Amino acid sequence: MQRGETSTLELVESLTALQRTLRCVGHLSEGKQPVGFAALGVLAYVQRNQPTRATDIAQWIGIGPAALSRQVVELESSGLLVRSPSPTDARAQLISLTPQGAEEVEKAYDRRATVLAGLLKDWDEAKISAAAATMNDIQQVLRAGLDDIHGKTTPTVNGPEGAPIV
Repeated sequence: MQRGETSTLELVESLTALQRTLRCVGHLSEGKQPVGFAALGVLAYVQRNQPTRATDIAQWIGIGPAALSRQVVELESSGLLVRSPSPTDARAQLISLTPQGAEEVEKAYDRRATVLAGLLKDWDEAKISAAAATMNDIQQVLRAGLDDIHGKTTPTVNGPEGAPIV
C-alpha cells in the first residue's frame, strides 16, 4: 500500500504527526521541572487509579516492568509515591500518591492547560470540546482493540471534567 492511499493510512500519518507535536507541547509545558515528562504519566495514572499495582501502570503506559520499576523507585525516593502491601495479595504492593505527588500532578495539568490555551487561542470552547470528544473516542477504540489482541481488560479512568480516558 502506498502512503496516503487509504483513510487508515492518512489516520496513521495524522496520529504520528500529532504524537510528535504533543511531545513537543508537553516538553514546552514541562520545561525544567523536577519531574520528567514520562514520570508525570506514571503519576497521573496513579492519581486516577490509586491505589494501583505496578503491572496495571506498565500496561497502561505501554512499558516493561523493569522500566516502570526504575521510575517507581525514583518517584518514591523523591517523595511523590508510596508503596504499601496489598491486602488481597501478599506478593503485591499497591502504589499511591503522596500529597506532594498529588500537588505535582495538579501543577503539571495547570502548566499543560496554560500552554494549550495559548496555542489554541483561536478556538472556542465548542471546538475544544469536540476535539476532546474525538480524541477520547479514538483512545477508547484503540485501547479496546489492543486489549482484544492481548486478551486483557482495559482500565478505564476519567480525566478532567469526568471525560473517560482509556
